[in-house]
Amino acid sequence: MYFSKRTHFLSTSIMAAALIRLFGAMTEGIIRAALNRSARFAPDMLDSFLWKIQTGFCLFKAAAIIAVFYLAWKKLTRSRNLIDEDDRSDLGALQREVFGKELSSLSVDSIEQLLLIWSVILGGAECIYFISSMIYRQFTTQLMLLVVGGQQYDAFVPLYNLTHGFKYLEMMTAMLLGVTMTAIFLRDRYLNIASGVTMIVFLLAFSFFQMRFISLPGRQVGIVWTSVIYHLTETVGMFLLSFYLSKHYRGL
Repeated sequence: MYFSKRTHFLSTSIMAAALIRLFGAMTEGIIRAALNRSARFAPDMLDSFLWKIQTGFCLFKAAAIIAVFYLAWKKLTRSRNLIDEDDRSDLGALQREVFGKELSSLSVDSIEQLLLIWSVILGGAECIYFISSMIYRQFTTQLMLLVVGGQQYDAFVPLYNLTHGFKYLEMMTAMLLGVTMTAIFLRDRYLNIASGVTMIVFLLAFSFFQMRFISLPGRQVGIVWTSVIYHLTETVGMFLLSFYLSKHYRGL
C-alpha cells in the first residue's frame, strides 16, 4: 500500500523537529546574551540559573518532538487502517500498476518504520542527551574546583575543549545513524556520503580543533567547535535533510 506523492509524513516531522530545536537554541542564545556574565570565566553550564533554563528547554524540546512524531504516526496509521490488512498487499500492486509515479517512493510500512526510527532518535535521544549533560556538568564542576590561579586556568581550557565533545557524541551518532538508515531504505548514496563526511568533521574537531575566543562588548566568548558542529547538524542539517527528502522523493 502506498500514499499519494503529495503526502509527506517523514520530511514534515523532521522539519518540525528542526524548527523546535532552532527555536530552543535561539531562545537560549538570546537569554545568555541578555545576562551579563563578564565577571565570570566559568562555562555557562555552571551557572545555576542558565542550567535551569537549559533543563526546561531540553524537556520542552523532547516533549514537543515526541508529540510531533506521535501525531504524524497516528495520522499515518489512521489512514492505513481504512484498508483491511489482508487487502493492503493487493492494493499496493494495483496502485503501482495504475498510478506509478503518482505514488510515494516508499510503501506505507516503510514510511512508518522510518517515522518510528526518527522519533526515537530526535525525541528519545534528547532525554539521553539531557542525562549526559548533567553528568558532564558534574564533571566540569569538579574540574573547576581545581582552578585556583592563572596557570591552572590555562590548563583547564584545553581540557574542557577536549572533553566537551563527549556531551554531543551520542546525539551526533544517533542523528547520523538515522541518516544512514534512511539512506538504506532509499538506496541513496549521497545521504551516506553526507553522514560520513559530517562524522569525520566532528571527529576532527573533537580531536584536533582548539577552542577559539572572540571578544564581544562586555565579555569574551569561547567557541567549542564540537558544539558548533552539533548544533548546526541538529538544526540546519535536519532542515536540509527534510528539504532533500521532500524534493528528491515522492510522498516522504
